[in-house]
Amino acid sequence: MQQTTSKRIQIIRFIVQVAFLTAVVLGVSTKPFSGWLLPTALLVGVFFCGWVCPLGAVQDWMWKLGRVLHLPQLHVPRRAQRYLQLSRYIFYFLLATWSISFALLKGPYNFSKLLHGDILTAASAVIGGFLLISLFVKRPFCNYFCTGGARQGLWSVLRIFSIRRDKNKCGNCGQCTRACPMNIDVANTEFVRHPNCIGCMSCIAACRKGALSYAHMPELGNKKKK
Repeated sequence: MQQTTSKRIQIIRFIVQVAFLTAVVLGVSTKPFSGWLLPTALLVGVFFCGWVCPLGAVQDWMWKLGRVLHLPQLHVPRRAQRYLQLSRYIFYFLLATWSISFALLKGPYNFSKLLHGDILTAASAVIGGFLLISLFVKRPFCNYFCTGGARQGLWSVLRIFSIRRDKNKCGNCGQCTRACPMNIDVANTEFVRHPNCIGCMSCIAACRKGALSYAHMPELGNKKKK
């Protein structure tokens, strides 16, 4: 029952992603949604990246296309991921403290320009390159370069709701970790408070034991007693 519900949620997520991608293609302004980024990050985490961002959605679809085409699926080793995932926070720190402009890293903005035919800019060419890499690697731009996701991710550590793993139900199969587009080690986490979590719930949909659920997070520094 839970897995069926999770799959339905993924269908709803897909519809939302297609709707926002269509809006970008049609030139509809999505700025009104920017005011909801911080509140949603504090409530449910980086909702925008997992459910709305057209660039993130297309990267997911490119990854799935790569699997259909039987292309090599490259998985970043866990030890390397631990350090590589810090790169986007370093870029964000430089942007925020030294006012250094990384125009090439404005992912959703440059993706919109690419869709409207402005492919002569270096930024759009870079985004196009990331989309090709997405055939082989999960969300490469989101994982290692997106400063917008980094900003929201830092706030999302304080979120009220997130993924909870019931270790008594968990079969330690690792399917949840493999399903995560942000390479988070869900299988070895009791509560997913990771700043890179985009709340896509792919891990819940992948769990056949019903060990994962979307629940209220315990306060920082406290562990929920079972």
